[in-house]
Amino acid sequence: MKARILLISAFGFLSIVSHAQQSWEIDRDKDGIIVYTKEEEGSAFKSFKAVVTIHAATCEIVEILKNADDYTKWYGYTNTSALLRREGDTQYNYVETIFPWPYSNRDMVYRMSINASTQGVVKIVLKGIPDYQPEKQGIVRMKKAEGYILLQPIGEKTEVTYVFHSEPGDNIPPWLANNSIAELPFRTLSGLRKVLSE
Repeated sequence: MKARILLISAFGFLSIVSHAQQSWEIDRDKDGIIVYTKEEEGSAFKSFKAVVTIHAATCEIVEILKNADDYTKWYGYTNTSALLRREGDTQYNYVETIFPWPYSNRDMVYRMSINASTQGVVKIVLKGIPDYQPEKQGIVRMKKAEGYILLQPIGEKTEVTYVFHSEPGDNIPPWLANNSIAELPFRTLSGLRKVLSE
């Protein structure tokens, strides 16, 4: 009886996972990078999931991600960036993101937590902390931003999955943000792959 209940529960869980996966739709498939988007419950702004396989070890990618001072060199639409504080496997990064005229740039302090498993998989959790520091004049503080970067080793390569959702705040029309949402993760993963090949 217990085995039957467990089996039914397992199938129920799989159906939920399957439904969640089906909600992602391909927005862009170019140069080995696939970007998916989906509607986010309770938000007018979509989430994205971008996937690429890079010829690099997970530890190399983690080192690039930890170096927040250099995000402007490869992270999509980044105007300024800085490592503010590090505590073990957690650090706080400041990032100012470029927005097109006539809108002001957005910024956020992100808490980045690095979680490694015994199987070599690394999950980097990103959580926006809007009240971490005072707002800067001329820059709009984002209301919400959270996601993760999952690094899964595949031989000498690593599959990188970048999942994120944000609320840009102020007067950004959702249709405008949603129409161009795939560009940021595409540029980011393209830049990451390029910097790792140099």
